[in-house]
Order: sequence, then C-alpha cells, then structure tokens
Amino acid sequence: MTVPPKMDLTCVVRRHVKVLSRRKCNFSDAVFNPSQFVDIFPDPQLTSLFTIARSKEIGVQCQACDVSALNINTDCATTEAHGVFHKEGGWPRDVNPQEADQTARYRKKIEKDEAYSRTVLQLGHQMEHYIKQNNVFNIYEDYFTDSPDVQTPDPNPLRTLHLLKDPSPIKRAVTGLSWSPDGGTKLAAAYSDPFWKNLFDHKENDSYIWNIERAVQPEIILRSMSQLRSVSFNPRDQHILAGGSIYGAVGIWDVRKSQGPVECVPIGVGHSESVTSLIWSNSKAGGEFFSASGDGQVLWWDMRKLNAPIDALLLDPSSMPRSESALSASCLEYDPSMPNKFLVGTRQGIVMNCNRRARTTAERIMCQYEAHLGPVHGLHRHPQLPKIFLTVGDWTTNVWTEDIRDSPILTLKNQNVQLLAGAWSHTRPSVIFTAATDGALYLWDILAQRITPTLCSQVSESPLLSLSTQEHGKIMAVGSKDGRLSVIQISDNLSTVTKNDKVALTSLLEREIRREKNLEQRTKDSKSKQGPKTSIFHLAIATVTQAATQGSLGVQKPPSPITSPSKKMFESLKETLQALNINQENRPTSGKEVNEGSVIEPSADMLPATDKTGSQINVSVSHAAPVAPSVDQTLQSSEEAFFETIDQDILSRGIEEKQ
Repeated sequence: MTVPPKMDLTCVVRRHVKVLSRRKCNFSDAVFNPSQFVDIFPDPQLTSLFTIARSKEIGVQCQACDVSALNINTDCATTEAHGVFHKEGGWPRDVNPQEADQTARYRKKIEKDEAYSRTVLQLGHQMEHYIKQNNVFNIYEDYFTDSPDVQTPDPNPLRTLHLLKDPSPIKRAVTGLSWSPDGGTKLAAAYSDPFWKNLFDHKENDSYIWNIERAVQPEIILRSMSQLRSVSFNPRDQHILAGGSIYGAVGIWDVRKSQGPVECVPIGVGHSESVTSLIWSNSKAGGEFFSASGDGQVLWWDMRKLNAPIDALLLDPSSMPRSESALSASCLEYDPSMPNKFLVGTRQGIVMNCNRRARTTAERIMCQYEAHLGPVHGLHRHPQLPKIFLTVGDWTTNVWTEDIRDSPILTLKNQNVQLLAGAWSHTRPSVIFTAATDGALYLWDILAQRITPTLCSQVSESPLLSLSTQEHGKIMAVGSKDGRLSVIQISDNLSTVTKNDKVALTSLLEREIRREKNLEQRTKDSKSKQGPKTSIFHLAIATVTQAATQGSLGVQKPPSPITSPSKKMFESLKETLQALNINQENRPTSGKEVNEGSVIEPSADMLPATDKTGSQINVSVSHAAPVAPSVDQTLQSSEEAFFETIDQDILSRGIEEKQ
C-alpha cells in the first residue's frame, strides 16, 4: 500500500479591486506564515531557583535640563508705574474750571452757606487734635545713635554658591580670573597646564566665561590656538577681553563677533615665556594694556594694532640692563588712580615699584622691596589706601608701604602652609583673603588679631592657585589646580564696613609706619657711628708679618699703606679724616703729618730692635728646649691673621673702585 506524500493546501481568494474598494475586508488574501499564541503559566517548581533582588541606593548627579517635557514656570508679571497729575477737579458740570469768573462766583456762593462755616469749624477741631498727637513723638528721630554696632554671628560666613567644573575631559588648573565691569555678573576663567605637560599630552585650549546667575554651563567659550594663562576684561567695555597664552602670545577677544581672537600678536613679537599677568591701563582711548612674563619683560600694547608693543621695560635695575640678568615677573598690580605707577612681583622674591614715564630703565625702577624668600605669588594694592599694598609668598603675607623699603609694616604667618594667592576685601578695609596649597581659604582681620587667621574654610582638596574678589565685596572666586572654580558668598559681617573700621585701620598702619621708621633711623645712626671708627682703624694699624725662618723670629717694619692698598683708596680715607676734624694727637701715627709722601709708622713696641748706629738687630731664639709662647706672641699671631684679612678687604675695595 502506498502512502501519498504530504501536501500543503492553500486557499487563494481572488477578487476584483472594485469589489474590495466597496467594503472593508478583515482577512488577508493568502496566509503563508500562520502564527499561534499560547499562554504559558509560571511553574511553581522553578521558584526556588530564583533570588529576590534587594533594593539599592545609588547617588545621581541632578543637573538642570535645557528642554523639559513639562513647563512649570509661571509667566513673569510685568508691572508699570504711572503717575497722575491732578490739575483741577471737584467742580459742578455747569462750572468751567478754566473760567476764573465762574469759579469765583461759585466759591462765593459756597462760602455764604451756613453749613460751610459749621463744617470748617468741626474739621478744624479734629485736625488740631491730630496735629497735637503727632507732635508728642518725633517719628523721624534716630534713637541709640551712640550705641556700638552689634552684629549677630553668622554660622556660615563663607558659603559656596556654585562649584563650576572644567567641561573639558582633561583636568586643567584655573590660572587666571577676571570679573566683568558690569557689576560682576560674569566671570572669565583661564585654564592652562604647565608648559612641559603641553608638549607631550593631548591638550584642550578652550577657556570660558561663566554667568553667575545661570552657572549651569559656560555662557561663552574663548577659542585659542594655545592655552590661556591669564585673562582680563576691558574695564570700559564688557564685551572685550585680553588674554595671554602659555607660549607668550597676546590676543584680543570680542564676544559679540566670534569665539576666537579678533587680534593676535604675530609669532616672535611677544614674550618668549608664558604671560603670567595682564592688566588694562588707564588710557584716553581705553585700549591700552600691559603684560608681564617670566622672560623679564613688561610690554605695553594697543589693541587696535598688535603688530609690535608700543613700549617695553626690562626688569634689570642695573645701569646696563641685559636680558640674561633680568628678573622673571610673576604678577602685576596697577591702580587707575596712579596711571604711571605699577608694581611687579618677581620669582626671585623681589617687588619692584616702577614708573612708566621715566626715561631710563634705572629711573623707571624707582625702588625694590625684598618681600619673600621665594616667588611672589600675589600682589594687591589696598582699594582705599593706595600707598599700602600686600604681597603673598612662601608662608607669609606681608603688608608694605611705599615709604619704607627695608621691611614690611605687618607680617601674617601661616604655619607650615605655603600661600599661592591673596587679595584685600573691596568693602571691609581690614580683611585679607589668602589661598594656600592645602586647598583652604584663610581670612585675616588685622584689626581683630594678627597671630592666627580669623577664619579658615576648606574649599578644595587640591591647591588653590587663583583668587579674585568682586568690587561689591559680596562674592569672591577661587580657582584650584584640578580645574574647579568655586564662587563663594561672603556674609554681611565680613563684607559690611562698620563706622570706625577705616579710622582704626589708619591709626594702626600709621603707628606701625612710625615704628619702622624709628628702627630704620636707629640702624642708620649705628652704621654711621661704626663707619669712621673702621676707617681710622685701617689707617692707624700697620700690617705686622712674621718671617718664617728657621729658629728666628723677625719683626719687620710694616709696608706703607700707599703701596699695600691703592693710592686712590688712601686719598679717600685721608679726606674722610679731614672731614671728621680729627686732632693730630688722636691719630695713631708716630707724630708725623699724614700726606701723600709720608709713611705711617707703627707704635714703639712694634719697631724692630736697633743698635747705636741704627742697624737692625735680629732676635734669635734658642732651640735647645721648647719654650711656651708668651702672651705677647699669642696676641701677635692673632693680630697677623686679623690684619691680613683687613688688608685683603682694603685691596678688594680698591679694585672695585677702579672697576
């Protein structure tokens, strides 16, 4: 028996298109791949093989979104103020207030009415009562004006408003900060890495402008061919910025036109090292600025043409300045109230007070202050006392005045913490902010205490490299090495000036200035007293030499001071003696006049032994038995070493005079 093969039966229905268009068909013409739906219920035996997942807590960073599915913000209500000028009113319809006759006629009619006089008398008594009641107390009087200002302590005097992270994937340090001149609503930050790191690693060159009111992301990106080390807003135009790169180039940005620089210095024209600081100067056109770099130069620029600097200063105080001996600039400070003066801090720890309008380089560098042992990281003039400025470096914060160069008038020490930035408060005259390598922000109130900081706030775990305070004194910005920018709000206790703050600070600084001047005068007086004694001693004592011969001790006549030191040195010492009016008896000579052809003779006990004929007698010492040195011999040997040192000093001074 044969079994027929399996066959797939299909049913194909064919209809005309016109028939299909008349009514809706709910089935398909041909079913080639039929599907089947099956319900599979859970198996109770497999329950033991599964594990119930427990709940977990995961932290998620919540950021604001630009686009939202649900709009919950209400519309802002717009208000307008309108004033109403009441010119004339209260008249009946049949009276025209523009006609003086009609108004006078109606006024007489009202005054003749009996109710008018009765109403006026009644209102007069009531008004008199209220006037007497108001006169009992003066509502505009200021009570307790002599009482001291008592401020309630703030539990959080430094509160972080925003923590702005570098949007680039590579961490870069915040090396430059600048507030916008429109009230400080915007903050420009320059991000850069060390020079050696940019040579090998992939680098991000963008810097940013942040809006403090909308600090979710940067408002403007500053594009550059290299990383910016410093940045500064134009104080007369909030849309123009100047920036200096790590390779020494300088550029101008106009945020209204593009994100890139509109003007840039050609290659080889600017600095040879990174631009450490950049400040706009107080010029008529408002387009001049100057920059400082580690190559020892300060260059002035005009933003309209950056082909070449309009002026330059080499930081070498010698009469013949050279680029090899110039000091490396680390920071700048400029006050618009003194348009020609500026301060330069160097990596060698010296602060230079310079004047641009001077002719020569020696005249431009007016004076120097030995501020710190290491580099000067911060330099800031007092906003209200321009002659007072502070320097930040190594482990100290020094307060200086331009009148005293030898030492600071105040020194604030941080124990075992190196300081990297500092600034005065713009509103509170006695408050100083400093940033350190431990990531902490230190606040000093020099009127309260000067031994330890008044307040310490931990801002970051990495070192703080830059610090800038807002002009209103309420907000400050601090940049760290890991690229985090902290915007900190200062409490009213630390930002609001009290009645006697400026007077107390002025008296404190004046007292310290007087003390330093007295110490300086004492030092000069002591040096002037010791100076003539030293010169007389050089002329009075002759050099004693010991002849190194076998078994004999020869005492020879000392050489003339005209042959040992230089002749010119001797003449200058002679003029010093004549100026001091030293008597002939007090001169430690043998009684002869000291002139150009004479010889200074030693004392009698220093002359060699002679016979009657005048010949020298050699004094021999027997070697039969060891003889202990006498006291005179010990003194003589000590004098020899001392006088030899004095002669070398005189010879070196004579050589320096010839040079």
